[in-house]
Amino acid sequence: MSQQFVFWRAERALDSAAVYSSLLEDGVTVDGLEPLDPGLAERAIITAFPTWTVELARADGGNQTMLAGPGERGAIDVGYLPQAVVATCYGMDPEEWNVVIRAFTDLGMPLYDPQIGHRFD
Repeated sequence: MSQQFVFWRAERALDSAAVYSSLLEDGVTVDGLEPLDPGLAERAIITAFPTWTVELARADGGNQTMLAGPGERGAIDVGYLPQAVVATCYGMDPEEWNVVIRAFTDLGMPLYDPQIGHRFD
């Protein structure tokens, strides 16, 4: 089972469901969102999981980071958009999801949970 989390920083209150749709479904830039620093975001997720293996990094020529948990348990696939981070977690428990969430909220990017359509400002 997978769990997706999306993070962005906004200059003002916006309709979160509309932002999610614009970013992920339409692929457009959203007025009122700040640009993403993908290098900072990548360092945050790698640092949050120091015992996990980095299987793919932005330095490999893409716009994605993939981490594999110890003992082949759990995986994180992080994609970087111009204004947001999308983290998809596989085979992880809620405590590990919270580590992912903290990695990005500590950067000032609140969580949007598309499973429930709610942004945690």
